[in-house]
Amino acid sequence: MPRRSSPGAGHSGRAGPTSASRPSPAARSRASPFSQTLRTAGERGVLRSLRPYLSPASGPLEIGAREDDDAAVWRTEPGRVVATVDTMVEGIDFRLDWPAYPFRLLGRRLMAINLSDLAAMGAQPRHALISLCLPGRVRLRDVRELYRGIGERARAAGCTVAGGDLSGIDGPIVLTAALFGTIRPGRRPLRRSGARSGWALAVTGTVGRAAAGIGLLLAEKQPKTSAERRWVRAVYDPQPRVEAAQILQSVGIRVAGDISDGLYREIERIAQPAGLGAVVEADQLPLDADLRRSRKHAWAGGLMESEDYELLCAAPRPLLEAARRRLRRDLDLQLSIIGTLERGRGIRVRVDGKLVVIPSLGAGYEHFR
Repeated sequence: MPRRSSPGAGHSGRAGPTSASRPSPAARSRASPFSQTLRTAGERGVLRSLRPYLSPASGPLEIGAREDDDAAVWRTEPGRVVATVDTMVEGIDFRLDWPAYPFRLLGRRLMAINLSDLAAMGAQPRHALISLCLPGRVRLRDVRELYRGIGERARAAGCTVAGGDLSGIDGPIVLTAALFGTIRPGRRPLRRSGARSGWALAVTGTVGRAAAGIGLLLAEKQPKTSAERRWVRAVYDPQPRVEAAQILQSVGIRVAGDISDGLYREIERIAQPAGLGAVVEADQLPLDADLRRSRKHAWAGGLMESEDYELLCAAPRPLLEAARRRLRRDLDLQLSIIGTLERGRGIRVRVDGKLVVIPSLGAGYEHFR
């Protein structure tokens, strides 16, 4: 990786503007902290302002982002290490002109989408590395808010922000998080492979809200009702199911994945490696109640659209019933049994008592399509 300057372990940045084009220290000090951009604050000023949001060295984190070293160091423990990375690009994954979308929620979303990947594997989050590519026009206070949101999500999941990277860019904002988790000894990772014919399919939480929210945002409509605000909130601030995944593991479930690319896509990813098909019960999909009332074929959006960060799992029905009881008791979270894996190919949906074959073309989210 090219050498850059760093706000702590692993954080580095390219050389900024020439000295002739940089504001003087005196000019920077006169700038209001509420009006400063990254360009007026300068790289060192930005890095200094972010340190309070980074994790101090403690517990397994031996050298963290607050120390002036080139990389983070943490002690490992028996078990397995799980790693994931995800990127959000302005104009593709989010837009700053969306209504009431503060940088704090952008930071929470960046962490949530990565935490969901760890949850899908049954891992407990431990450490995060954050990479920011930001144009100089971005305000310093917005970057602080971004890190505030990152920190909120990290702390709630028991995860440190151990370091990362900061770079200027002449283009859209690019945000990346790499997360590392562990699977405790005696447990195996949750996998998409290993499903069997006759197993039931179940999904946590509610589906369809995020797709409805994205529809409002892309149509440039202000959310007016409580339902519409709830749908948009599902886009801005998704809830990763880290604790739910631990419960699924504890009752013996071994096959699961997150449905951020769409529920249909995830059913395919679980069924196809085993050479199986599936039957989905449209009336069992856990749709948002307002969506079900307001849209004639709301089930299609819940099944085919993306951006819900729930977990889909496959297991014998008794295991799913045990998981359902635990999730309701411990997390007040529903687990809905929505269908069955069967011999054959393809996914069929039972709608009003009739089986309908649903082709995969156009379902879910796929880059470059």
